[in-house]
Amino acid sequence: MLPIIPILVIALIAALIWVAASPLRLIYVLPVLLSFEYRLRLSSFSFDLSELSLFVLALVCLARAWEGKRLGPVEKVHPERLIILLLAVFAFPAIFLESNTTHAASVYRDLMMPFLFLLVFLKAGLEKEQIHTLIKLACIFALANAVLGIVQYTTGNYLWFAGPDEAEWQAFKTGYAKLSIFGGFLGVQNSLPTGLYTGANMFACFLSLPLCLVTTLAFFGGLPKRKRIICLIASAVMFVCLLFTMFRSGLLVFAASMMTVYLFLSRRRGLLRLATVSVLTGVIAILFLTQGLFDWDQFGSFEGRQEMISDAFTLMKAHPELLLTGGYTDLYHLQSRETQEIHNLALYSIVQFGLPATVLFFAFFIRLFLRALRAAKEVKGLERSVLLAIVASIGANVFLYGSTTMLIDSVQTTTWLLFWAGIASYLIAYAPTKVGESSRAFVPRPAMLPQRGNLA
Repeated sequence: MLPIIPILVIALIAALIWVAASPLRLIYVLPVLLSFEYRLRLSSFSFDLSELSLFVLALVCLARAWEGKRLGPVEKVHPERLIILLLAVFAFPAIFLESNTTHAASVYRDLMMPFLFLLVFLKAGLEKEQIHTLIKLACIFALANAVLGIVQYTTGNYLWFAGPDEAEWQAFKTGYAKLSIFGGFLGVQNSLPTGLYTGANMFACFLSLPLCLVTTLAFFGGLPKRKRIICLIASAVMFVCLLFTMFRSGLLVFAASMMTVYLFLSRRRGLLRLATVSVLTGVIAILFLTQGLFDWDQFGSFEGRQEMISDAFTLMKAHPELLLTGGYTDLYHLQSRETQEIHNLALYSIVQFGLPATVLFFAFFIRLFLRALRAAKEVKGLERSVLLAIVASIGANVFLYGSTTMLIDSVQTTTWLLFWAGIASYLIAYAPTKVGESSRAFVPRPAMLPQRGNLA
């Protein structure tokens, strides 16, 4: 551990000098801030360091304005200002309806801060080369996190950012995992990988999108053989790390994402593609429903989530006014005697923020998906593969993973997903209607430092 510290200090100093040479390079700090999770606590106030991403973007906007560069959304970028504004308005009254208004205000901030980040991200009007570099850097940091995760799993050490309750939770979860067939096959020890995150589940959610992207490039990107091999190795490392997290929803998100990508990018006939995806869906359903194979914790059981959902519906029937305003999360905990939040994104959002805010939240992502599908019809080659992989993984996280957890209770996770939503919006905006040759800027290269949009 000690020899690593001087190396990190030297790397940090070199990075600061490199950024100082051109303030616009601050934009490349975003993947760094989003690749680890740490909550800074200052007496009664706390914030996640990923929230500094908004401050970094503000500095980038100031630097662009100072240099006289265009500031504002590029043509065809849809920042969805109206939806985000309405979301902020409809979710706001819930703060005053909860018994603990301080906590409710914090939850509201965790919801809106990532959307504010997205607005400023799109306002920055980044160039195409900068977007390509951000994609590559995000995948590189995800790969580095996955390597650290594998080391954590095999050694039981280097869990630097693991939260105070994570050790207790992992002891509970690994105890059940060892009894499962899958856990026995992997040889589960006493610790699960967390990377630079506070928990294994959060870490798995972080890995799912870069994993889908590099896997898509390895099989559907149309890359030269050497670069396909690089992507394949990166995919294998991330997938192994994802397996070690013992996070079933993460595995389902990856499977659903790749099946969606296969449906759109496979060269096989339409019926054959549908038949293949149907068979794979059936096999996955059998594997996950087979008793003793993947069931390794009580809180993750179907019965536990069904009880939470049932309690939420009971509360709605008794207090239908919550559908309009939300603000009944504290009463939910009081009546159900459940310490955890509702493990369902839609129901959690309705009870916390109300039905109008929940509809707006999902409408934002549905509009993004529809724009991406329209753009995918015009774009060919590598750009199409990257866009579809990003959108497919975001969709799987929001709708599939969201069906098993509240998702938006973590500002880090929501900011990470909206970072990629912003990337997708830029890709849609910069996509030409006719592509003669795919851009090479997406292809990962061995070197790390970006210069003029390329990793040279």
